[in-house]
Amino acid sequence: MSCIAMRSCGGAFPVKTKSTACTHKPPRPVVTRGAMTSHSSSTRQTQTRRGRQPTRHPRVLMDTPLFGKGNIAIARRQPSTATRALRDGDNDGLRTPSSRTGDDDGDTIFGLPRKTVAEPFAILLGSQFILFVGVGALLPALPLYAQSIGLSGSANGVVLSAPALAMLVLNLPAGKLVDSWGRKQMMMAGMFVIALSDFATGQCRTVLALVPARLSLGAGRSAAEGGDRAYLADLTERAPESRGTITGTQQAVQALGLVIGPLIGGTIAERYGAPAVFYVISFAALVCTAGYSLLPEINGALEKREEQALMSVDMSEEEEVLFNEQIATRRAKSDWGTLLRDNRQKVLVLAASANALGFVAKLTCIPWFASETLGATPGQVGELFSLTALLGIASASLGGVVADKVGLKAVVVVSLVACALGLGFAKDAGDIRELQLCIGLWGMGTAAAGPAVNALAIASAPKGGEGEALTLPKTAGDLVFLVGPIVIGLTDDFLGSPGSSLGLVSGTAAAAAVGALMFLDPKQKEDDEERRGARREND
Repeated sequence: MSCIAMRSCGGAFPVKTKSTACTHKPPRPVVTRGAMTSHSSSTRQTQTRRGRQPTRHPRVLMDTPLFGKGNIAIARRQPSTATRALRDGDNDGLRTPSSRTGDDDGDTIFGLPRKTVAEPFAILLGSQFILFVGVGALLPALPLYAQSIGLSGSANGVVLSAPALAMLVLNLPAGKLVDSWGRKQMMMAGMFVIALSDFATGQCRTVLALVPARLSLGAGRSAAEGGDRAYLADLTERAPESRGTITGTQQAVQALGLVIGPLIGGTIAERYGAPAVFYVISFAALVCTAGYSLLPEINGALEKREEQALMSVDMSEEEEVLFNEQIATRRAKSDWGTLLRDNRQKVLVLAASANALGFVAKLTCIPWFASETLGATPGQVGELFSLTALLGIASASLGGVVADKVGLKAVVVVSLVACALGLGFAKDAGDIRELQLCIGLWGMGTAAAGPAVNALAIASAPKGGEGEALTLPKTAGDLVFLVGPIVIGLTDDFLGSPGSSLGLVSGTAAAAAVGALMFLDPKQKEDDEERRGARREND
């Protein structure tokens, strides 16, 4: 860095400049990189004798150390990026280039900058694949575990709802810690808590013991998933043109783990008992923690705060006051109350809620409808879910690529319409094959909607407050996971037949599709906003 902002208190190279004199503020520490600065004792004595006050001086271009024999040129001070933004009244001009969009040597893998995006993303995917194999292993063992320890239906509902309750309470503070403490740190801490919680669950045999274990699981998930979302947001900032592809690939890898996991979990549950599966997922969480430890440190929010501090070095007092006010205004944009006044955030909340309600239906009314109304065997229900998972792998990846080419709005709208149609027709299915076709359509829609909604949330998150802002749609989904089973059960009881609640779930997806169609921006406008943001960062 050849241009170093320096201040001198009448040092070795005093420059008289009226605009930079500061006789009423104490001197600030000098921030330099790769060089040491100091003031000689004789200089300090001279200042004391002359009664001089600290003076702020312009930037110095230095090609040699301060006290070496090189030439030192005093450059005329130029307005900083922040100063120009303040002068022009441009809030967005305060954005700082905290993340680079590519490697210095231009090396890429699948179109992604190798060092800054592709390699960290590969580590993230590998770690999460192991984790989701463990999560998948748990799916067939959950009902067996409840039976093995004699849990009633209501007690099992309490145990299953405990993690969602913890996440509902802790998502917001966890998001703030993600921005202040760090993405990687929260991911590792949360995953370690998950490992301990699942191990403890395998040891428990009563509801009183299970509830604290599952609450701690929710706390760990709040930390780990909050860090994961923010880390992914920082990665996509380095390759914004591939945001949909990145989120779609992550969803596909997780879905693959959920396809493989049940095969492992069923085998372990048959040989060693259902509680043993919790030890498997505990081990998977520990392996994921180790994988996360290999990730490079990325914290876009912290980097922005540090660079904003550096940007304020060469400002006058009045500029700095205005600069800090505008930074505070930008940080306030990540507040939930502010976010919910934005139509795009409302669409995100509704879409996340619709996806979550569909997943609740997958665990509750869909298998009940298949077995009670259509007479499906457990094997046929398993085939139904396996087919949905396999279709989801393909549609998640394809949806991410299409989102980058056509636009997030198109993918969100079409995928939510597919969800609505699939579930709407499913409630009128006459046999298991018709149900498989309908649920397959829903599975493709929800798999494509997930990464598109995540990419939209990342793109919409206020810069510097991603961790807090991204907890809003996640918390909406967690609230649905908490109350959704109750609402679906009451709907089926009120209407008097299994699967009647599928109409409610279908209507929620249709409402989200209408909201996305009305309030989201088309592809051209998305690209224009990206280009404007890039130009502001380069100014």
